[in-house]
Amino acid sequence: MNNLKIKKSLISCLPLAVIIFAGASFSSASVANDITQIIRSDNEQASNTENYFELGLEYVVGSSPSFGYESNWKGTGLIINFSYNWNDLFVENYSESGHGTILGYNAFNNDNWSLDLTVTTNWFQSNYENTGRYPGLNNLDSSEPLTVGGRLTGYLGNNVVQFAINQDATGDHNGTTLSALIGRNWQVRNWNFHGIVGVEYASAKLNNYYVGVSETRAASTRFDFIEGGANAYEAGDSVSFSTELGVTYPITQDWVFRATGRVVTIADEITDSPYYVTKDSVATSFRTSLSYVF
Repeated sequence: MNNLKIKKSLISCLPLAVIIFAGASFSSASVANDITQIIRSDNEQASNTENYFELGLEYVVGSSPSFGYESNWKGTGLIINFSYNWNDLFVENYSESGHGTILGYNAFNNDNWSLDLTVTTNWFQSNYENTGRYPGLNNLDSSEPLTVGGRLTGYLGNNVVQFAINQDATGDHNGTTLSALIGRNWQVRNWNFHGIVGVEYASAKLNNYYVGVSETRAASTRFDFIEGGANAYEAGDSVSFSTELGVTYPITQDWVFRATGRVVTIADEITDSPYYVTKDSVATSFRTSLSYVF
């Protein structure tokens, strides 16, 4: 199963709370990026939110709960990363984060804290097996609408923390997510190592929109892997945890190599859905990529 393809269904908000250790001191003039971008940048780069555009390819292998009998998978994907800031407005996309393009406004900024108001889209989204909170979701017909929210980023010594809240902006399900992230990086010569840990809460409304099964659908859909068919299922609130270790290496001024290993817990409220054949409680992945920075 190849879960890694660019598509226009969206898993908005900050991906399974990718949480970070990012060692750096940042100037009050900087606008906070997505924490997945901050963590992979060295101190000087992180303090300067330079405009840039990056294209690349990645190869991924992993294992996760699935809608089929095979839980192991592999695939290739396109990386599209960019950031552009104008006064306090910004647009950014960082494929490794798992969500799509973010449009935002920097509402507050001082030496240690930055508050952004955000709209998350599905543009240029790369759907990962576990950074999205519903592995195998591309097998469903539903897609998540736009979300609005905010993220608060703090620079505490050698650590970075980021808190985010996102809410459905279209009224399709009125679901909410909350995430907390903390992280740090370590510079060893030209190798930038980083660690990530995090937690994300997803509301029952959001979970049920994706993996819930109504009585009508249970009666009309064939679940061949369940003897006697499936019962209706209503998903509840869920909490997931994630850990990430990775490294970034600039091969030249324009070419960048990255490698990342990630482990994410998948809550029972998700995998108890009749949609899932393999109901693993943990998703793992390892990805490598090569990108060109324009």
